[in-house]
Amino acid sequence: MGIHSRILLHWTGNGKDDIESKPEKDRPELYLERLRDYYENGLFAKMANEDAIRKMKVVRLIRLCFTEIRLSQARTHAGRYGRLAIGFTRDFIMSKGGRPVIYIPFEAEADGRLLEDSIRHVYDNSQGAVRKSAMWIMAYVKRMSNGKTEDYYEEMEWRLVYDESPVNRHFSKDDSAEDVRRLKFQASDVKVIVFPDEHTKRMALGDETMRKHFSGYMPLMTTLDDCSNF
Repeated sequence: MGIHSRILLHWTGNGKDDIESKPEKDRPELYLERLRDYYENGLFAKMANEDAIRKMKVVRLIRLCFTEIRLSQARTHAGRYGRLAIGFTRDFIMSKGGRPVIYIPFEAEADGRLLEDSIRHVYDNSQGAVRKSAMWIMAYVKRMSNGKTEDYYEEMEWRLVYDESPVNRHFSKDDSAEDVRRLKFQASDVKVIVFPDEHTKRMALGDETMRKHFSGYMPLMTTLDDCSNF
């Protein structure tokens, strides 16, 4: 059996002013609203700046992140990124342009930075299309840790990046803001949903909107507690 999961999970619900920052009693309904929104409008991706190579940022980046972890590892990542996950096959994400990230150490000795220094050299000494291409390469670079206690390497992250190209037909604009894009999907594309708890799962199964989506295709449904048994 291979060590890689066939399913890539997109986690949602954490972060500043997001669901996990709200009162606990309100979270089930907010997670259900998020699930409805994703099914109706697509996964949500907002422009942001992100650290890549040491002392370098990728600016105005729009991307979606997925973890290749097994479900038994779900609780660790839920604590970091949110307690609702939607899973797609690796082939589906790859067909949209998703790729595994390139992990680099948070810090490295001068004689061990060939990859980082090579990307930096191309970026600093180029212009036009070559410089922009170097920036897109950096969009797929992630540090293995934050230099303290967080270990990102274990996530086996994949990214799907919006590159502003006319041929990038997988992302669509969102009416809510100019710096937001959506990745639309069919109900049959969703293979797994990880719910925060059994109550939220039951709410989704009883929701009129979600029942319509589930009537065409019912994904595997589990909860964070159940995931510990996988």
